[in-house]
Amino acid sequence: MAIELIPGSSYQLTNETKIGRCEFRKDEIVVFTSGGYSPYDDCYIYHFVSGAGEKRACACQVPLTEGELEVFELVL
Repeated sequence: MAIELIPGSSYQLTNETKIGRCEFRKDEIVVFTSGGYSPYDDCYIYHFVSGAGEKRACACQVPLTEGELEVFELVL
């Protein structure tokens, strides 16, 4: 089964990670709002909102791997 982030869902980070220039701390909780390939920017962009309301647009040249996505644990 492929791991994917669900728009509108909250996630807690199980480890520190970085997506492009965006840095996430262990135990930080974020809401994933959208993500995917942007042909205009020729990269993948992932949008998050932090618990403090800070919006983050994280860009990278390749899609996130399952290993990179594993640090995002769904908060129920």
